[in-house]
Amino acid sequence: MREPEEQNEESLPASVANFVQRLYRDPRYLLIGKSERLGRARISFVEGCTLLSPTGDVRGQALLNQEYELRGRPDGDRPYHHDSLLDYHLSSNRGPGAALTDEDMAELREESWQYYVRRNFAFLLGDFARAREDAEHNLGIWNLVDQADLPTPLKWGYLRWWPWIERDRAIAQALLDLARGAGQGAATELYRAQRNIEQYGERHAEAYAQEEGEGESLCSTMCQHITVLVGLLREESALPVSLEERLDEASARGDEEELARLREEMIRRAVGEED
Repeated sequence: MREPEEQNEESLPASVANFVQRLYRDPRYLLIGKSERLGRARISFVEGCTLLSPTGDVRGQALLNQEYELRGRPDGDRPYHHDSLLDYHLSSNRGPGAALTDEDMAELREESWQYYVRRNFAFLLGDFARAREDAEHNLGIWNLVDQADLPTPLKWGYLRWWPWIERDRAIAQALLDLARGAGQGAATELYRAQRNIEQYGERHAEAYAQEEGEGESLCSTMCQHITVLVGLLREESALPVSLEERLDEASARGDEEELARLREEMIRRAVGEED
């Protein structure tokens, strides 16, 4: 029996695997594959770069062969002798609530970008445990920035991406849950993420509107992606409707009898999981 952390794309229905491939293929980066050199696992890829003159004029395009470490910080660096900048900030006196300088923010953005790129590669490779961990890393940076002593406009430049990171975390976790036969857990992950992203969009509607105008919002796009995946999984993998979704639907109908029954079922399941 396959262990849940070994879940990969080969165990997914073809339609789901194809959707994941489309969703996580970034045209700026061409994945070559995994390799091992000097006892260290790496991800090899080609990066498309724009060449600029000293005055900022575009001089041409270039393709660069690159590698990322499979574990730890993608570029292999240990900033300030820590595994990552996030670890450095959390393990020093520069934790949540501390002020972040412009240099700190630039470095954190660079680190989060590396984890974003490797997260995409992990999805393409079917390594959903790695994808989840890299998403959780960037959510940690998000939380650090959210709690930092910074002007709101400066924070928002990073905080606006929460729906994207949360979508990826939830999808990775759901696919891992399905690998161990926990369909209800997978359904719950995806439903909660979609609901929370919708609420995040409502809470920050004004800020998003200033950036996106009349176009489709980031939050609605992330929710649409989850909706498509849920539809595919229900069709191909018998993904159930989560208890939370059924509870919300019963509440919207005002069905008190169904609400009571579902609450009892949720309590029984929670008690059973703790045993």
